[in-house]
Amino acid sequence: MDHKVVIDLTGFEQLCFNCRAILEDGPKHRIHGYLLCTECADIVSLLRVHCWQACLVCALADEADDIDCEDVQNFLDKPNTFVKQYDWKHCAVCDESEGLLYTPCERDGQAETAIGIRAQAIEEFDEAERTDHSLFLRFVHDQMAFHRDNQNDAAVEELHSVVIGKFRRIFGHKHWRTITAMQEYGQMLCGKGHYEQAEALYRTLVDDADPEHGPDSVAVLCIINALGSVYAKRRKLKEAETMFVRALDGFKRQVEKKDVRTLTAAFNLAGIYQDRGKLSDAMRMYHVAAYGFKDIAGHSDPTAITAFTHLAALCSARGVVEEAERAYNFALQGLAESHRQNSIEVLSLKLGLGVLLRDQQRLKDAENLIQEAYKCLREAASDYAPGALTCLGTVYARQGRVAEAEMSFMDAAEELSVRGDDDATYANLFNLGHLLHNQNRLAEAEAMYRKAWDSARLVAGLKHATSCTIVEALGSICEQQDKYEEAEEIYKQSLARDECHIDRWTSFVLCINFHKMTGYN
Repeated sequence: MDHKVVIDLTGFEQLCFNCRAILEDGPKHRIHGYLLCTECADIVSLLRVHCWQACLVCALADEADDIDCEDVQNFLDKPNTFVKQYDWKHCAVCDESEGLLYTPCERDGQAETAIGIRAQAIEEFDEAERTDHSLFLRFVHDQMAFHRDNQNDAAVEELHSVVIGKFRRIFGHKHWRTITAMQEYGQMLCGKGHYEQAEALYRTLVDDADPEHGPDSVAVLCIINALGSVYAKRRKLKEAETMFVRALDGFKRQVEKKDVRTLTAAFNLAGIYQDRGKLSDAMRMYHVAAYGFKDIAGHSDPTAITAFTHLAALCSARGVVEEAERAYNFALQGLAESHRQNSIEVLSLKLGLGVLLRDQQRLKDAENLIQEAYKCLREAASDYAPGALTCLGTVYARQGRVAEAEMSFMDAAEELSVRGDDDATYANLFNLGHLLHNQNRLAEAEAMYRKAWDSARLVAGLKHATSCTIVEALGSICEQQDKYEEAEEIYKQSLARDECHIDRWTSFVLCINFHKMTGYN
């Protein structure tokens, strides 16, 4: 599963994008995705009212209409001495309506000039200018945007290295500006799939942060979380767990328990616990993350929805019925509030909730939910449709509607044979065999059980719980027909050396899917 990156909200994210002033607690102004202080947001609103389309950086009286140039100059936070020093005639930030405060103003063939000016300013930034670093950050941001827009990864990497080197020398290794720059560079590496390089980058910072010399700062904790995410991507699950535990413990001490950073670390740790098969621990962490994000961001928060979805599935599998049903409903409520009522995600949740109700013998409610999910999945040509039809067949079977159940299983078998979904195939064949067995159609039932067993031992192995369930049914039906030698051979094969090896989590998933589609544990 994907793990979330924590941004140090005490640093980069809580600075005004324009003037770099630290934003106070409370509601924030966000324009085109960028956080602004109240003063800057007011000026942007003023510019919009007057439909000012001129370059914001030039701040020339004849272009500014009736807007006071001094206000514009303050808004830009660009000292006149700097503009004069570089004879800067073209801005780095302009109002392009959709790229307000961000898009490089490099029209009229001035791109190379603008790039050169910014590169020179970045290169000459040194310790003497540390008190006026906001302009430096502005140039870095614009230069980075240009290189990314042009997919110049080498230039982006070089610029990141320059920034990190300067910040380390000027501010120090543990300063939040240094750490934020390194985190952004690490995110870029991860985005390109360069996880080994990202790991080495984050590792240097984490190694420098010695817990014996005091608790980790919030900025360092963000890096620790990022390193955990990289470990998870590289399937170093034990190391990832160590990092996420450290991040979670640190955030609990440094910020509130329901702070987004604390909850994100809990969410990430839950995913690692789940991948490592520590299901009780995973349930506990998903519970913390799900209800925490719901409380601070509402039901429709994407992480809350994801956490509730995982929590529902795990609780359902572990038989924690009330908690599972509550989690399913919260996840569905969140998706409805985010206007995703008809998504595959919603249909999958409805199917899971329907199965939960089936297992509680609330068959009418289960039928309605599963039938609705199947109909929509079939219309969407989803790969989940045959599995939903199989689940619907199990409800019909429990209601005594044998003909409808058999038809559902037969139709699902036909669809699954086309799609090649082996684990769903053997569950469906087992259902059909069980239905025929209960009707005393022993020869037909035996044939279905044999097909199910052939498929199960290829997917899960001879000794997997699902294979053993099928073997027990197949051996029993052979004995009923006085085929004792065949039954003995089946049992011997089941006890033979198994060449199929699957990890703990895959084994668990196969068991869960088999239970969903058959109702057997």
